[in-house]
Amino acid sequence: MSIHPLRLLAILLFATCIGVATYIILKPHQVTYIQLRSTVEKESGQLLEARDMEPLTLRLGGIFQQPIAPIPGLIPWEEGQGLVGLAFTRQVKGGRPLLQSDLEQKSKAQGSGGISEKMTGMSIPVDNVAGVSPHVSSGESVHVYASFEDETGAHSGLLLQNMPIIGVQREMEGDHPNLVAVTLSLTRDEAVLLTHALHYGKIRLGLAAVKDGGNPGIGDAKFAAELMKTKTRWGIQKEEHE
Repeated sequence: MSIHPLRLLAILLFATCIGVATYIILKPHQVTYIQLRSTVEKESGQLLEARDMEPLTLRLGGIFQQPIAPIPGLIPWEEGQGLVGLAFTRQVKGGRPLLQSDLEQKSKAQGSGGISEKMTGMSIPVDNVAGVSPHVSSGESVHVYASFEDETGAHSGLLLQNMPIIGVQREMEGDHPNLVAVTLSLTRDEAVLLTHALHYGKIRLGLAAVKDGGNPGIGDAKFAAELMKTKTRWGIQKEEHE
């Protein structure tokens, strides 16, 4: 049985196209990521330095040739320079790839170059705040709990909820970082409320779960209103007079 020359030519062209397409899809290529040098050992809060990084080259199939990083969580080598100076979110040891979750990410508020005209950033010294985790980082949200005293006794409640952290300040004590302040993004009224709470009471921060998904703002409005009425400093029984 003979095959018509035109049909044979069509089959050969089709086979050639399939072969070329398969080669393009499966052709191996190299992708380079960031790896921590084997000598690196950093605590949470310490900063990433350029000397901490080295290239990690992997050979991948052409099917992975995309403009984004093909392996979730790994960081392309080209982005390394922009990460220098970011703080680690946990203790890390070298000899493994650097993960996106290893580093504090700049918050959206910081990335936009500031906060809106209706908002303000307020820093809270950690020395004046109980319960602040040393591992808290920008981009996370916290609940602000407060306690105050008046003539009827002591009261505690949820003052502010889901307040975004737009900055953290750390100071190095030897090789160990200490968290000294956090900066919250809030409205001016919320800032006045928080200032009053810091002056007349005590506050505690609690990390808000991601799944909470609530809007930032005043937590218990009735509690907040009562706190604003007090003129008694925490631990001082008599009222202050202007």
